Amino acid sequence: MKKFNYREWLLNPEDDWEQVEGLNMPVSEEMKKRRMELRKNMTPEENHLWRTFFLPYKKMGIHFIHQKVISHYIVDFFYPKTGLIIEIDGGQHFTEEGRKYDAERTRQLQNWGFEIRRYSNLTVHQNFEGVCQDIINKVNEMR
Repeated sequence: MKKFNYREWLLNPEDDWEQVEGLNMPVSEEMKKRRMELRKNMTPEENHLWRTFFLPYKKMGIHFIHQKVISHYIVDFFYPKTGLIIEIDGGQHFTEEGRKYDAERTRQLQNWGFEIRRYSNLTVHQNFEGVCQDIINKVNEMR
């Protein structure tokens, strides 16, 4: 059997795919609670991106999900049509521990065929239009 890859699966969802340990696990009540907390307490940059960019684009068929559970991770924004993940990184991501965790998380998600784009809170704050354009370009490239 083939190793699971999200983007390949999108092309042939009926194909037989090897079950990937950890990817298809049920969402625990704890993860559901954590996801809801994160949705209610988005950073100002996440909230601005969600309300000013992602929600209006939903009407154009570009439907991102915010705070999506994928395996034992919660990603900030997810575009299921292409497997694109958008992460908005605050200060905790720039510590030694945060960098190591993000590197392992990114490696695992990429192994499963997801594409990850990361932007710092500062970048979203200082260059909002540039971040939005970069996301649009990536969505168009992946379609």
